[in-house]
Amino acid sequence: MKKVWPVPQWQSQFSYKQHPRSFGSKRSQGRTHAGCDLYAPLGSEVLAISAGRVVSAGKFYMGTFEVSIDHGALGVVRYGEIAVAPGLDLKSNVEAGQVIGYVASLGRGIPPMLHIEQFKGSKVGPLTDRSNPPYLRRADLMDITPLLDEMVCTHLGGLCKAVAA
Repeated sequence: MKKVWPVPQWQSQFSYKQHPRSFGSKRSQGRTHAGCDLYAPLGSEVLAISAGRVVSAGKFYMGTFEVSIDHGALGVVRYGEIAVAPGLDLKSNVEAGQVIGYVASLGRGIPPMLHIEQFKGSKVGPLTDRSNPPYLRRADLMDITPLLDEMVCTHLGGLCKAVAA
């Protein structure tokens, strides 16, 4: 299965493994970060990490949008805090590396980023579930860090040890 790094213009000096960008980072009001944040310049392309089918697209957080794609064996990946690419809609089939959106901004001095989450795909219903603390996500949420670790070495041309911390 071909896999592609989701944000070619990712600013690798900001590790997705460090607070506040990492999976499991503590947030306000007892909430826990349900994904990883990949900082990139505003408007940077967001790519599908592998082939799949769009299962949801819509509003996400603070004026940004999300696209969720069922990537088969990889599960469902939610690409959040983006502007959705024109022509992409529910049930669209996508190829690995296809542009699915563009990095957006939350404002308030928060750097532009792709917020990315992974779900096993073993449950049904909305991915956000405010009744399921601490992540406030559907019960099949997974830590996407291992998947990102697998892809980052290829993206950086073998320099993955530099971002492993």
